[in-house]
This record gives sequence, structure tokens and C-alpha cells, in this order.
Amino acid sequence: MEIKLMHTHMEKICGDREMKCSSFRLPEDVMIDIFLRLEVKNLARLRCVCKSWNTLLTSKTFVEIHLNQSMRNPRPLLFRHGISPSYLGFYSTKYKEFEDLCDPPFRTQLADLDVVGSCNGVLCFCSNGSDRSLIYLWNPLIKKYITLPRPSLNPRYLGFGVNSVSGHLDDFKVVTISANADAEVFSLRSNSWKNIAYGFPRSIEINRSHINSSVFLNGSVHWCARFSCYHDNSCPWLIVSFDFAKEVFQTVMMPYDLSTDDADKYLNVFDGYLCVFATISNNTFRSYELWVMKEYGSTESWTKLYTIEKPQRIWWPLGFTERGKIFIRGECRHGGYGLLVYNPHSDTFKCIGVHLPYYAIQVLNFVESIIEPVSQSLILSRS
Repeated sequence: MEIKLMHTHMEKICGDREMKCSSFRLPEDVMIDIFLRLEVKNLARLRCVCKSWNTLLTSKTFVEIHLNQSMRNPRPLLFRHGISPSYLGFYSTKYKEFEDLCDPPFRTQLADLDVVGSCNGVLCFCSNGSDRSLIYLWNPLIKKYITLPRPSLNPRYLGFGVNSVSGHLDDFKVVTISANADAEVFSLRSNSWKNIAYGFPRSIEINRSHINSSVFLNGSVHWCARFSCYHDNSCPWLIVSFDFAKEVFQTVMMPYDLSTDDADKYLNVFDGYLCVFATISNNTFRSYELWVMKEYGSTESWTKLYTIEKPQRIWWPLGFTERGKIFIRGECRHGGYGLLVYNPHSDTFKCIGVHLPYYAIQVLNFVESIIEPVSQSLILSRS
């Protein structure tokens, strides 16, 4: 309530735009402290009040401070796709409620899209079906988006992230891998695609499923994969990644205990660490082990945190809540499939009232930001 009143008061002060904005002067650090307390949608509105506020709110200093603050409190974003109407929105385990996001401004409906990933407040979508070459970058909180130029080859797999060492928070990149293992990378700053030398390793096959999506961490996007050996079901599991700064593919092995079994594996990020949910099945129920890579890139650092057991044959983990609990798709007491939250400390499951027929749903960690997915080359060409 106080923040809303402050926002209203500040707009009144600057009702006459530049004249009153210039007469309302506070030290920059005080202005930043005030703006950091406001919601992103309000910051977007305040950019229109006067030039000095727009300059401050779009400055690299403020955008970086705001992003670092948001990264301490990521929000779980749920995306149910493959049906119409699809669903895209936040869920708060603290307030036990959903917050729907606005529909994307692009023409393609959500039911016809797959979400590739989330990074620095920007979502990456691609068209689903046989043609996956239509790709969007969208910041849903400030309602800004861009349609990427199509890659030269139809992607089979995609990954999204940012070049973490360039010093630009909007240095977004998309990597695509075709069915023939050719790879391309798109840079938003140059608004162009380029081929990756040698392509994707042909000895590796990415594990493709409706819940095994790519994961961005430490400047690289990661996929769960196996070595290709078509006549042997015990082909070793591994993680293959693409470094957006070096623009090269790299690999790291799974934990030894998981490397050769045939059960499914799902990648995620837990408390800043790369992690994997490993399926353990028997004749009556399915359980999962959660393994965490304590030292990034080190196979020896894999550590098993706990085992999740639920007496059902069909259920799986989706991702993490803002408090470290686990979203699960499984059967609720009413008999239908729904969204549950698992508490690893009390070893309990709780349905949260979301009915989920047998359709795909993803949970992403979303960080709020005021970063616009706009190509710098387009800005320069217009100036």
C-alpha cells in the first residue's frame, strides 16, 4: 500500500513532465533505492514520466542493481502447453495463489509454442510441431518482444541464455541443433546467425522428452544426453552443454551410479547448482533420486541429496518452488492428476488445486527484470 501511494505521489509530482521533474531533485542513490521498491510494471510506466527518469531507469547501473536484487528471489513460472487454452503464470507457495501473465503479443498462440528457457527476465519461445524455426524473445513484465530471423536449418533442439562474460546483460543468444547435428548460434546484439564449426558432437544424442528441457547456468545451456550406441541400452548418460561466450560444446559425465542405467534423467537447477532427477522404477511404484553437482564441471563433486518416494507408477518432478520445495505432477486424492508440492524436510506431498490432464507442463525459474530484448544493431541502424 505504501509503495502504491509513493508511486501515485511521484507521478503527481511529475505531472507536468520535465518542468516538475527538474524541480523534484533527489540524490541518485536515493532515487535508485525508491525505484528498487517498485514493481517492474510500475517502473515501465515511470520511464514515460520524464527524460531524466527514463535515463536513470534504463542505465546499466540501475538495470544491473535491479537484476541482482531479483536474482535473490526467483519466481517459479508454470507453462502448460500442447492444449488450448494453454496456461502461463506464477505460483506463490507463500500466498498459495496463481498470478496469470498476459497473453503474448505475438500472433502465434501459446498452444502452438514450446518454451525454450528463461534468462534475465526474458523468455524464449519457439514454434512446436515439425517446424521449430519461429523463435521469439519476450519480457512479459514490460511487454516487449522480438521475433528472431529464422535460422537456415530447422532446429531439432534449442537452447537459450546470455553471454555472461561480455559485460552486457542483454547479450542474449540462442543455439539450435538440426537433425543432421549442424549447429547455429544467434546473437541478439548483432541480430544475426552464424554456423558453429564442427557442429554438434555426432556421437551424442540429446534425451528428448516433454519435461526434459534445456537448463541455463554459469553462462552455458545444458541438456541431458547419452552416447549413441544403437544396439546397446546401457549407453552412458552424460550432460552436454554449449558455452555462449566461447561458442563451443562441452561434456561432463553423470554420477557413476547413474551413468549406465536405462531410466530417465531430468536436469534442473537447485540453489544455484546443476542437479539431476534420476528415475528409479520397480513393479509397483516410481521414485527419484536428486543429485547435485557441488563443484561446477567436476564429475567427482556429484552428491546425492535425497530420494523421493511416492506409491504411484506415473508421476515426475517438474522443478523447485521459491522455498526449495519441489513441484510434482502426480495423482491427488480426488483421483485426477494435478500439481503437488513435495516438502523434502517433512517428506510430505500436498495438492495445490491445479488439475493437470495428461499434458505437458514445465516449471521455470523466472527472474524479474526491466531488460528489453532489442537488438543493438537495429537500434544503431535507426539512430
